[in-house]
Amino acid sequence: QDVPAGSALCMSYGDPTNPSFLLSRYGFLDQTSPATFCKILPKHVSEEMTNLGYAHNRMLFYKDTGDVSEEVWDILLYMGLGETDPNAQQQFYQAHMNSDYATKQSMHQQYYPVTAAKLGNHIDTFLTDLQELQNKGEQYGDPREHPRLPLIMRHNEFVRDTFLAVRSAQGLQQNSFA
Repeated sequence: QDVPAGSALCMSYGDPTNPSFLLSRYGFLDQTSPATFCKILPKHVSEEMTNLGYAHNRMLFYKDTGDVSEEVWDILLYMGLGETDPNAQQQFYQAHMNSDYATKQSMHQQYYPVTAAKLGNHIDTFLTDLQELQNKGEQYGDPREHPRLPLIMRHNEFVRDTFLAVRSAQGLQQNSFA
């Protein structure tokens, strides 16, 4: 279509909730992104997990509010029940597939300690990994040899700050990553 001279043109680079993708694909970091992929990476993503909403653009941690998307809670509960009670796991899955919101919410309440523990463990593990990467970058990273290193370090800080916001907003125990 014709565009008048002097008009601003905008190009979408994809999903604004995945700054990691934008960094790896296009080489820039959008620090205005409202959220980031929660980085939960199961060894195997089953069809049931996909049906529950497992997708990088739906499994989100929100930067400013520390909110966690419903899909993250659903996947954490599904995974936790798979480890402890496969019958309850199937009951939860069927409630989701049948749009039985009341049963889903009841199960989320009943098993909240399981999902909160899984979320806290994920955040702790990921923050530890990020700190180790930060330390390596500071120790070995010469920007003259690795010109993208400062950008990668800013990305990791963005992710760390988002994870810390989630930890705080969800009332999970603080650790030494502040």
